[in-house]
Amino acid sequence: MGQGYTERSLARVAARQRRPADALPHDLRALELFRAAGHRPGQAIALNAVGWQLAHLGEYAQALDHCEQARRLHEELGDPHGHAATLDSLGYAHHHLGQSGEAIRCYRRALALFRWVGDRYHEADTLTSLGDVYTSAGEPTAAHGAWHEALAILTALRHPDACAVAARLRPPAAAVAGL
Repeated sequence: MGQGYTERSLARVAARQRRPADALPHDLRALELFRAAGHRPGQAIALNAVGWQLAHLGEYAQALDHCEQARRLHEELGDPHGHAATLDSLGYAHHHLGQSGEAIRCYRRALALFRWVGDRYHEADTLTSLGDVYTSAGEPTAAHGAWHEALAILTALRHPDACAVAARLRPPAAAVAGL
């Protein structure tokens, strides 16, 4: 199990550096180690992580498969935070597959769970993603509502991501210039 968590740590470093191709082998190795140890919580975490990396590599169908396995396992284990994180990953993959309705459903379920466990940062992050999907789906009013909620949370947390969300709420330069 320790080796599995070490592999997850190495994957997280690569992922934070926006290097999913480097993170994926570590997450796959973590999954293999957790399976060998029979450690189901580790398997659930690693399955979601593998799915997340695959999604960031454009392998959305494979991502959905891994994340759905993770979602079921988190649900069986009674892990609402892991379940929420996996629903967020599923939302991301569905969004990039052009499946806005399913992405919105996943993000809303993730949002409810993040609120339930009191994870304000991930609540805001999910709201931001939800706003992005609403934009893609042609629902600008819903998008602005989600982004306003996200901005309020991030501002209260004094988190630097607030700037990126605030930028989503600014009108495009052409609209400001009257063009």
